[in-house]
Amino acid sequence: MLVAVLILFIVFSFTSVADLSVSLASNSGSMESARNIKQQYEMESSINEALWRINSGADELVNLKADGVTIAWDSEKYLLSIGTENRQRESEIQLDLTESTPFSSAIASRTPIQTNGYFADVEEEHPVQQVDLIPTVDPAYFIINRAFIHHGDQTTWSKKDLQIEGIHIFLGNSVEISGLDLENSTLLFLGDDITFRGSNTIKAPAPVDSLPAVPAVVFMNPHTKFTLRYGTHVEGAVFCAGHLDIENAALTGPVLANSVTLTGNVDFRDDLHSDYYRWNMGFGNQHDYDWPKHVGRWRSVKWNKPIS
Repeated sequence: MLVAVLILFIVFSFTSVADLSVSLASNSGSMESARNIKQQYEMESSINEALWRINSGADELVNLKADGVTIAWDSEKYLLSIGTENRQRESEIQLDLTESTPFSSAIASRTPIQTNGYFADVEEEHPVQQVDLIPTVDPAYFIINRAFIHHGDQTTWSKKDLQIEGIHIFLGNSVEISGLDLENSTLLFLGDDITFRGSNTIKAPAPVDSLPAVPAVVFMNPHTKFTLRYGTHVEGAVFCAGHLDIENAALTGPVLANSVTLTGNVDFRDDLHSDYYRWNMGFGNQHDYDWPKHVGRWRSVKWNKPIS
């Protein structure tokens, strides 16, 4: 009987030890999970702070080291590194950032876009939106790379006048364009009161590899008020320092302007010509501006690694 009692006691002891071990393992697992969650929260908070800093001030202000958190921004590689170190563990995340420039939008306007009940049919990745900044034209690029400079006010230019492809610069005011059919060209207007009559086709050069695109039509004068109407076919970017009315022209986008009004429904052909949605020549360097940045790709370097 005594032997049986002792055996039962030993069984209960082993069971208790096993329960205690399971409980300790469970508690240890719970504590580890809690540490992971807290570490993840701290990391996400640091990432949000870094993105806020990089998009609301000078980019170099994002670099900091305080309270166990290190944030570093590599402007050459567009690489954001965030590290946390506390409770004998360290983690580091690297983010490849990308910039959203107005050339990423089907329509980008510095002022609210007036739709008047009309709509622009665009792909989701090419939104219609108001932006804080549009780029500034660099006249030197167009002058250096010009094909022709056209002088004169109150002049009319047609297909027979512009048969050679390239960059055409128009210096005058009250210029009328009619019947063009250009396959590899850019039109730059310095003056005001520009009108397109009849049917006009202007196609910018197709972008090559990862190089910037070349715009199709550029209006430099901030007093310009131009209408992209039916009969106008443009492949490539349209830039206007003034105001654009978009009726129902055939456009690939992107379209950039100080202000934009829709005066008809527009079906953008951005799905067939997405290569134009990149930085364009003739507006300086993309990195000359402080465009909004967002996460392009995550790289998990190390997570909750014990400090040796």
